[in-house]
Amino acid sequence: MMTPDQAEGLRRLVQQSQKMAPAPLSSSGQAKTIAIMSGKGGVGKSNLTLNMALAIAKAGKRVLVIDLDIGMGNIDILLGKTTTNSILDVLLRKRPFKTAITKGTENFYYISGGSGLEQLFSLDTDQWSFFLKEMEQMVREFDCIFFDMGAGLSKDQLPFVLSAGEVVVVTTPEPTSIMDAYSAIKHLAINQFEQSVQIIVNRCKTSSEGSETYRKLAGVVSAYLHRKLVFAGAVPDDPAVSNAVAEQIPFYIKQPHSRLSKTITLLADTLYHQQVREARREQHTFIDKLSSFFKRRKMDS
Repeated sequence: MMTPDQAEGLRRLVQQSQKMAPAPLSSSGQAKTIAIMSGKGGVGKSNLTLNMALAIAKAGKRVLVIDLDIGMGNIDILLGKTTTNSILDVLLRKRPFKTAITKGTENFYYISGGSGLEQLFSLDTDQWSFFLKEMEQMVREFDCIFFDMGAGLSKDQLPFVLSAGEVVVVTTPEPTSIMDAYSAIKHLAINQFEQSVQIIVNRCKTSSEGSETYRKLAGVVSAYLHRKLVFAGAVPDDPAVSNAVAEQIPFYIKQPHSRLSKTITLLADTLYHQQVREARREQHTFIDKLSSFFKRRKMDS
C-alpha cells in the first residue's frame, strides 16, 4: 500500500498547472489526431483516453488531450485537478489555447471541457476563424492530439470526428454497449466516414471475451453497414481502474508495470504508429478537413 507521502507525491506530479511554454514543432510538422468516442456513457472512454495519452507521452512524444465530452467533461477530475480555464475560453471568449492548456506530467498536457460545453458550436464567423487559427498552431506544436468525444455522436461534434486521422470506438462486452457502439458507427457511415474505425473492447474478463465481442460487432457492421472494422485490442477488467478514479491518480502513473498498464502501452503504441502510417497517405490534413466543415457551414447559413 502506498504511504501518504507517496500518494501526495504522485498527486503533485499530475496536478501541476504550469501554463504551456512555446514548444518546438513536432518532427513531422503535423500532430497525429485521434478521436475517442463511444456509443454510450460509462464504458471507460475518458479513462482510456487519459491513460493512453500518458503512455505516448512517456515514450517521449508531446501529447495534448482536448476534452470535448459535452456536459460531462471529466479529464481534470480523473487527474484530481480543478482547472480555471477550459476549451470554452478559446471558443467563446477568443482566448489563446495556451491560456487553457494545463501541464499534467512531462510531455502531457490537457484542456478541460468545463461545464456548459453545449454552447460549443453556437459560434459566429470570427470565433470559428480564431479557433481554427489556434487549432492549427496546436497541430504544429504537438506530436499527438486526443479528442475525448462525448457518448454517441452529435452533429456539433461531427466535424472533429470526421476530421481526425484516427477514430476509436470504445465498447464493453455488454450487449447494450455493443448495440450502442453499432449505432455510433452507423452514424459515422451515414455521414460518409470512409476510414476504418478502430474498436477497443474495455472491461474484459478474459482476452477471448474481447475478441468475441469484436467479432459480434464486426459481423453486424459488415452485414448491415457493409463496413469493415479494425480490432485495436481488449482491455482487462481490473479493480485498479476504479481505485485510480477514486484516488484521482491515473493507473498508468500509479501502477506503470501492471498488466493493465502494459496493455494500455501496446494499445497506445499501435494507435499512434498506425496514425503515422495513415498520415503519410492522407491528402488532406486535420486542419484542412475541419476548415472545410466551417466553410460549408457558412454557405448553408
